[in-house]
Amino acid sequence: MKKPRVVQFHHLVYSSPEHPEQEWTEKIYKSEHLLATRMNWYCKKSVSRGFLRWLRFFILKNEDRAIDLAAEKEEEGA
Repeated sequence: MKKPRVVQFHHLVYSSPEHPEQEWTEKIYKSEHLLATRMNWYCKKSVSRGFLRWLRFFILKNEDRAIDLAAEKEEEGA
């Protein structure tokens, strides 16, 4: 039997003491979490337009097969 993939929460926006409602997290797979974290590290100062074009292309190519992890968890509980 295959091991289930590990799901983690990734912060898109952190909350602050003044604005605790600002917090925004998304459920993503563990390997994607590592990629997202590293992209934030390496692209802190600047990012090229070519890289952003590549990201758009990646999204267009993969959007139809993306798994909604929030909906998947709700189905398990039902």
